[in-house]
Amino acid sequence: MPSEHFVLDAASFPAVVDISAVQASHDEADVRRLAGAAVQHGFVSAHVLGHWVPLLRQLLEGSATRVGAPVGFPSGGTPSALKVAEAQQLLRSGAQDIDVMINVGRLLSGQDGYVRDELRAVSDAVAGAAGIKVIIEVAYLGPEQVRRACEAACSIAPSHVKTATGWAARPTSVEDVRLVRRCLPPEIGVKAAGGIHDVGLVQSMLEAGATRFGIGAASALELLRRLQATAQDGPQRKRNPPRPDG
Repeated sequence: MPSEHFVLDAASFPAVVDISAVQASHDEADVRRLAGAAVQHGFVSAHVLGHWVPLLRQLLEGSATRVGAPVGFPSGGTPSALKVAEAQQLLRSGAQDIDVMINVGRLLSGQDGYVRDELRAVSDAVAGAAGIKVIIEVAYLGPEQVRRACEAACSIAPSHVKTATGWAARPTSVEDVRLVRRCLPPEIGVKAAGGIHDVGLVQSMLEAGATRFGIGAASALELLRRLQATAQDGPQRKRNPPRPDG
């Protein structure tokens, strides 16, 4: 859990970031670089596509960084039974954190019960063996649909609701983060993801209520370098710590 006053700097940044290599083109060398950066800098978790999970688990063995992977990624349109099977396979492969993509099409069709039932099926399959976050893909949703998506996500009490996959048509905005934060109870965190490439944006999203960030490995390392380069300018303004830190 962060200290009483959270300061965004090079030391604290990795403690609120899940780094990832989840693009279709990411190869074994990318996964190895991801793992090396995660171990070197102490990022919370490292996320890869499912077939790379066994390798990532091996590379992160003995470190504090958790192994993460998505389910139903990136469209969310996978049939529920396949999402359940995917989650179970990820557990067998060594995943410790699972980010589940909701079925956006069903939500947009007003079939919120389908979305809740699917999330419950995945949650029951995981049965507490891994942490769960729910991705809602805010780029495709209006404010009322974001509220309904968050309500469905809350039905399984995830650690976080994640704003985006990073594959959508537009990046996550500060207002997106603020809206998701308003739609959630305080015990559920907001994981901001999708197009986060600027230190000022990270700070603004923290202030809007983000408690975790999902950032591609290359972008996360560039942000870390920028924070290291500005360290001599003195500490950043203090703020309340992001919560929860699950």
